[in-house]
Amino acid sequence: MSKVQRVSPVVEQAIAAVLNREDRGDTISITATSKAARQAAPYLVASDEELTEAIVEAATALGLSVAFDGRK
Repeated sequence: MSKVQRVSPVVEQAIAAVLNREDRGDTISITATSKAARQAAPYLVASDEELTEAIVEAATALGLSVAFDGRK
């Protein structure tokens, strides 16, 4: 079992900026949201796994569905 680690406020703000554009009930893409967050804050040092976990947490809190499309 993995430990849940809290990401930095900068990561949370970058994710929130991306997710706040969506309407409740929409489905968001992990890949697109990660890319947009990294473009909004190119200095992010969070790993892909940390970023994915933070996106899922924030998206579900906002009533969004999540498409896990990160690995092909």
